[in-house]
Amino acid sequence: MKSKSQYTPVRFSHLTSSSGVGAIVRGAEDKLMVVVDTRYWTDKEGLNATTPIPYVRRITQALNISGELRMPPAAQEIFHKGNKSIEGSYLPAVLFPTYASCAKCGLLHPNPWKYQNKEMDEKVFCECSGILKQVVWCCVSNKGDLDEVPWHAVCHEKFKGKCEPDYQKNYLKFSSDKNGTTIIKCLRCNSFNKFEKQQLGFINRPQPWIYESAELGENFKVTILEVNDSSVYSPVSEPALVIPPESRISKNTVVDRLYNNSTALRELESIRTPLRKKGKLKTLSSEYRCTVEDIKNAIDEIDNGYPNFGTIETTGDLMADEYKAFLTPLENPKEDEDFVTNHKTDEWNSLVAGQMDSSLLALIKIVDRHIVAKRLREILVFKGFKRGYPEDGQEQPMISPDIVGESDWLPAIELFGEGVFFTFDEEIICKWEKLPAVKKRANEVLERYEKSSQNLGNNLVITSRFILLHTLAHLVIRELESNVGYPAASLSERIYHSKNEKMAGILIYTAVPDVAGSLGGIIESSQPKAFLKILNNAFKHALWCSLDPVCTEHKGQGPGWLNRAACHGCVLVPETTCEYGNVFLDRVFIKGSKELGIPNFLEFVEECSNG
Repeated sequence: MKSKSQYTPVRFSHLTSSSGVGAIVRGAEDKLMVVVDTRYWTDKEGLNATTPIPYVRRITQALNISGELRMPPAAQEIFHKGNKSIEGSYLPAVLFPTYASCAKCGLLHPNPWKYQNKEMDEKVFCECSGILKQVVWCCVSNKGDLDEVPWHAVCHEKFKGKCEPDYQKNYLKFSSDKNGTTIIKCLRCNSFNKFEKQQLGFINRPQPWIYESAELGENFKVTILEVNDSSVYSPVSEPALVIPPESRISKNTVVDRLYNNSTALRELESIRTPLRKKGKLKTLSSEYRCTVEDIKNAIDEIDNGYPNFGTIETTGDLMADEYKAFLTPLENPKEDEDFVTNHKTDEWNSLVAGQMDSSLLALIKIVDRHIVAKRLREILVFKGFKRGYPEDGQEQPMISPDIVGESDWLPAIELFGEGVFFTFDEEIICKWEKLPAVKKRANEVLERYEKSSQNLGNNLVITSRFILLHTLAHLVIRELESNVGYPAASLSERIYHSKNEKMAGILIYTAVPDVAGSLGGIIESSQPKAFLKILNNAFKHALWCSLDPVCTEHKGQGPGWLNRAACHGCVLVPETTCEYGNVFLDRVFIKGSKELGIPNFLEFVEECSNG
């Protein structure tokens, strides 16, 4: 292979999801590759090229992270006199799979770019002049391993004779049997075998970039899958909001800027000569446009433990902490804080005056708190990934971002934005979720989830309350898209519910990887009068779907039949928007069903309000 380096752009947000460590991604040259682990996220000197994320101690405590969260390195393409170069540190990836097959005759070639001495962006050809394309199959174990398919062993699994492998010869080819099933065939001994979703008793390497033998262990299961199969890669990430007290730190102060300049701090610590140190302090004072005394005071603050957050008060439940933060008004918030809210509950309740529509009165009554989130900072933490199918109901192990689980940091990204947060009246929700028909329908979904292969987090609690809130969140998102003009894919949801805490809240927000956040559209739409209209339309749209009566009466939809009355015509949103994979949705909890004994939710609220 002439050149081992090819570059392709990847979004920061994808590095904590679909394109994280261990993911198979398609590069700019249409080549499949795998992102290698965080031990190799280094600069040219071999030093860690990531950047620490400040003021996230509560998040690391809640997630039991001993070290810190760090932003992935970023590189830029530089063009000079027609030549392209890369400036900065980039994430390494390896070509995978390295096998290619002929589009014309089906002949299988092991790493033709290497043996034909071609660059990655050059075409490689078969002996028959056909163009070679990467194969799209791989081996995956339920322990998190990923490797090439051992094509020779698979082809000769049932062969009784002797046919030795030769990895520098092209003697295997893809073909079809009489039933049209794709097979791998040997041109030397004529043996053949099916391979799609076949089970193997071994796997050679733990990951494509690790040249060691995989540890098989007990209950080991290896399956041949297509690279785009959902079981090949399942990222595990955790979103969290930065809340007080850490969110209240003033930005762009001298101490803040110096605290986040680890290079300058290390350099100051290493200087032993007073004259040199004085010169460095002068340089920093000029850079920060302050006095040398300001720099010295900032250093003293950092030496004394700035930002002075040892153990932050936390329940250990990220959602419960955030819920409490939303309900607590801020005293004298500044615009540069990371969590700025505006409580609008009194203004919301005042909408009752002169209101004659009973459904609108019920809607105003059910909303207990209405809060506009003028500024949010979200941290998306990449905790690891899983592969393969679970064995005998056992949970698959999560593979750490550094593979070996010895690193003291996790990759994460920062997102900034705004949103609307509202809660439901706890007394009414408690009465509603105790209705026998409501409990029965929710328990059916819970039983399906427990029997399915879906794993959407240990903190997920499937209750009627959660399904109601989740369905309504989707309806609000769709309403914001159709009437306000926000693309649904740019919005996110957080459903506040818990087994241990009494919560019933929804946050709809937009978050982008830019400190400027969004343009205020959510804030404008969140004002009580405007949001009442949005919420009212969301409840109305829950009453009917273009695919009714089939949608409403369906026994189950979506993965694992985890949706009931929910489809693309009424409730589903883009996959990137939904935190729960577009499942656990049911319009019947809002529209009601006389046959099932489930009341229309707003009518139930009216009855409760009338005593």
